[in-house]
This record gives sequence, structure tokens and C-alpha cells, in this order.
Amino acid sequence: MELIEQVKVDIQQFLNHENDELLFNERDFQMHLALHLIKLRHYHDVDLEYYVPCGELKNYKWNSEMKLDILVHKDNEYLPVELKYKTRRYSKQMTRFDEHLTKPIDVLKNQGAQDLGMYDFWKDVHRIELVRNRFGAVSNGLAVFATNDPYYVREDYKVTSNHYNFRMTSDNTSRCRHWMYPKEQRKANYYDTYPDFDLEGSYAIHWSNTQFEGVPIYYCIVEI
Repeated sequence: MELIEQVKVDIQQFLNHENDELLFNERDFQMHLALHLIKLRHYHDVDLEYYVPCGELKNYKWNSEMKLDILVHKDNEYLPVELKYKTRRYSKQMTRFDEHLTKPIDVLKNQGAQDLGMYDFWKDVHRIELVRNRFGAVSNGLAVFATNDPYYVREDYKVTSNHYNFRMTSDNTSRCRHWMYPKEQRKANYYDTYPDFDLEGSYAIHWSNTQFEGVPIYYCIVEI
């Protein structure tokens, strides 16, 4: 089995069967998934927060450090895995140190800003493309998105939405990732942080469903 297929199967196993707790945030997701991949012993190494200098990447548009969420290494091949975990508010009763807490707590925060969440996912896809272009030992990668927010899986986006080109629907296979109204982004001081870009490939989103502690979770895995 090719490395990308093995890692994809192992991630699906984690999401569908192995994870039996509600993950608090993206870092929690990253750590638990990495531990799962390490435990399987299918790989020579699994790194977290793998630093890549932006100056090494041609046409890198963002003023930010680049640290790949997970990097899987087997034989002479490296596979980057980028993660996004976007949540809406969910509260539950919890225990700590074997004692019930006095009242329910917000296990998942209400993140909102779904337009930027979508942007960041496609940015992950493009960053993997740029890494693949620069380094011969990287043939491909995976971008994973998981959420309990049904907004991301909706299909009824209006063409007049500023983030229409960033929608995560099965029909959005365009390579164009541009804001519909960039002047609005400039007014909001977003445009420098969230510039337009174009993907090198065409990618279709296919959503799957799972549950973490009974909470419905939607996820997709895109191969780059």
C-alpha cells in the first residue's frame, strides 16, 4: 500500500473507530491523532509541528511561520498532514481527578468565522502543494477537516457570498480561491492576512460522518 493510502486509512480508523472522547480543540486533535499513528508502528517516524522555512517555498503568500501539523516518514518518503478542527459550542458534565465538576462546561468553543475556517483549509491544501514542489521526498499530502458545525457541510451557498470560492462543497473543484469582494476584505484589514490564491490541482470535497461521545462530527480528507 502506498504511504498516502496507508495514512488515510489510519486517519479514517482513528476518526471512525479509535477515538472515544470529545476532543477539545485542534491541538487536542493533533496530539491524539499523532499518538494513534505512532502506536500503529506503520511508519519510521511521526513528527509534530514540523518547521519549513517559508523562504524555501516559491510563491508563498503569507506572512506567517509554516509548521506542518503532522509529518509521517516511511522509507525515503515524507507525507505532510495538515489538520483543521472547527467547532461550535457544546457543553457537558465532566469529571476531573475522578470527581464530578459542579456544573457543565463548554467542552467545545463557539469559533464562528466559518468563512475564515474555509479559507484556512484551502490554504493548507495549497501549502502542501508548495512543499511538494520544493522537496523531492514529498510526493503528496493530506488535508483533514473535522467539525461539529453543520455550516461547513451546507450546499446552499449564494454566489453573492464573499467566501463563495472557498465553500467546501462537492461541486467546488475550481482552482480559484479568491474573495468575491476583495475591497470588503481590505476594509476589514483582512486582505493582507488572507490574500487570494490559486490551487495547482482540482479537489473535490466528500464529507463523511462520525461521532465523538455521541456528538455528530463531519469530516473530509483531501489528497494532494
